[in-house]
Amino acid sequence: MPRDGCKECSRRRIKCDKGAPECAKCLKKGITCTGVGRQIRFVDGVISKGKRKGHTFPSNADFAPKLGEYLASAPVLSPQPECDGSQATLVQGPDPSEHDTLDLDIEDAVEDIATLTPYQRQSDVRILSSANGHPGLLLYPDPTADLTLELLKPGIQMLFNHFSQSIASIMVVFDDDSNGYRNFLLPLAYEDDLVQRAVSVTAAFHLSTTRPDLLSIAEEGRSAIIQRLRADAFAGNSNKVFSMSTWATIILLLVGETVTGSQDFVHLYPMLTSLLSNERLLTVGSTSKREFLLQQSRMFQLFTPPLLDLSQGRETFGKDLSFYFDFIFSQQYSDTPSIAEHTIVFQEAIQQARNIYMRQAFGNYHAGQLFNDIEQLRLLVTPIKSDNPCMHTLPWVYFIAAASSNDQGHREFFARRLAQVHEKTRMNNIIVALERLKMIWLLQPNGEWARNPSLVNPVLII
Repeated sequence: MPRDGCKECSRRRIKCDKGAPECAKCLKKGITCTGVGRQIRFVDGVISKGKRKGHTFPSNADFAPKLGEYLASAPVLSPQPECDGSQATLVQGPDPSEHDTLDLDIEDAVEDIATLTPYQRQSDVRILSSANGHPGLLLYPDPTADLTLELLKPGIQMLFNHFSQSIASIMVVFDDDSNGYRNFLLPLAYEDDLVQRAVSVTAAFHLSTTRPDLLSIAEEGRSAIIQRLRADAFAGNSNKVFSMSTWATIILLLVGETVTGSQDFVHLYPMLTSLLSNERLLTVGSTSKREFLLQQSRMFQLFTPPLLDLSQGRETFGKDLSFYFDFIFSQQYSDTPSIAEHTIVFQEAIQQARNIYMRQAFGNYHAGQLFNDIEQLRLLVTPIKSDNPCMHTLPWVYFIAAASSNDQGHREFFARRLAQVHEKTRMNNIIVALERLKMIWLLQPNGEWARNPSLVNPVLII
């Protein structure tokens, strides 16, 4: 059973008073209290069990080559469900060549056991400094928790930590303990090698701005994952294709496209839509996990098609947008007035941007109406300040407004908002979007971009 109180009191077998951020009993004893609640905890990079007990893991500086070997190796090992004989048609492409079986050990075998427990809050994650100055990256062993998982390889831990702190936090509107990127995808990645690689590749892409040596590694790793997805589809094993593992992996690859600003999402997005078209997907995994992946899928379904071509944009926006809006809500804070207000603003801003797009696409604007609509949108989002925790939510809205406007003041306002989002997220798709805006303003200065969004190369804005 999970403990009731902090880990330290649980180990001492005494009743915890559940004080926060540290309980009174730990403070009285001079013990560092890790706090109440089940968390992912990070500690110094020292092995605590097994034949390498007391040894430290290699420094971050020399893990890149081994990480590259790991991520680029194929085939990828993942759970092998029974085949029911039906055919899978997720993706199309050349029949991939066969490869030798992958040896997952990129370092000597680590005979240590660690526990991954759901993330509580971002402020609760404890990251301690190791002797070499790098963040400590190993999960804290917790024998009292109810989920025991194999320790990740050196270097992969660093990527998981970066994903948790720098990517998971900005892929949801409200970064709380319902964040499925942490409490679902990361635990799944510990069990499923395909998802583990997808998490690692996405984090490596994000880190590559400061660690250029990781860029080629991440690109090779992504290619290996896509090759595996194709192999599964050609194998005709529908249970394997229409699975939680495949679904999560495609979502993570699309997240990676927002990190890089690459145009490869035009090939990945059809994989997602094909996957969602099969009713089998509605039976995989638990209800809560399916709901999270479905919410994230709806987010991509809302924001991607209008930036590809006009016909897809019209089809998407022909639906009631509430069909897509589940990704905005936070049930935990549904009764909190400030959260409710933000939710309303986000929905209204997306609705307004949709209306601007559609009127431009059909040429329904009269003199002065475009300016008034974009001004109304500007006033709506003005209260969202750069230090607002949810300020990263509306880059798509800002892009649509800036691309559709023929007013210099509006263009500068929404372009500045995009730059502020980039300051927080460090997602390269924002930089690419700003470059696309310059081309749009040059080629269609009257704001008629929505009639032909394929005029410039597409970019994934989430």
